[in-house]
Amino acid sequence: MAADRAEVTGGRWGDHNTERRRAIIAAYIELIEESEPGAEIPLQLIADRAGVKRSVVYRHFGDRGDLDAKTREFAVEGVVDQMMPDFDPAESLRDTIFRIVDTYVRWVAVHARLHEWIERGPGSADPAGKAVVVGTKAAIALRVAQLFTMAASVVDQHHPGIDPAAFAIVSLVDGGVTRWLDTRPDDLDATELARLLADSIWMLFDGLARSRGYAVDPDRPIVELMADPPVQFEL
Repeated sequence: MAADRAEVTGGRWGDHNTERRRAIIAAYIELIEESEPGAEIPLQLIADRAGVKRSVVYRHFGDRGDLDAKTREFAVEGVVDQMMPDFDPAESLRDTIFRIVDTYVRWVAVHARLHEWIERGPGSADPAGKAVVVGTKAAIALRVAQLFTMAASVVDQHHPGIDPAAFAIVSLVDGGVTRWLDTRPDDLDATELARLLADSIWMLFDGLARSRGYAVDPDRPIVELMADPPVQFEL
């Protein structure tokens, strides 16, 4: 982020946690962003950055595993909130898909170390913390599934495969971004990667639609598609 303190105080976290608890989480995220990938961050260093005593950390978190899990929870909620803003019916399907993917790619490009730390999972193998990491991808996939379900419902199509397809799409994006981070090719920047991944998602959606007899214009505003849905053609 490097997580600024104002961001950490917002939303649900601002409503349910003390200022010191939020400061500790913010300090931990800042140190993750500054440290080498995989580096262990001593609890004393976190306490020093937060401006509290080590004993205060344990007063607000049960143990190191609890601190890891709560920090991951805050971080991944922030990613989901940024990726999935309010739905805009004036946007086209193509623009909506690109906006979601582009936001994620740009976030990861800036916060690669925090992303790697989230994906690595809790060092203590705390099941609760691991569930948070899995749940983040699930939350994104569910939002993508909602978008596709809405598009399918416009032409009165309902298919049980939409949900697993959405999860497959999230895996496609995550795998592509992770590989891009590992290789950092000179001739593929964040915007080009986002466009490539967004186009891949659209081709999957378009192929599925055409296999059922529908040709959907990806550049028409969604509100227009809903008011004047495509007509099924003969296969």
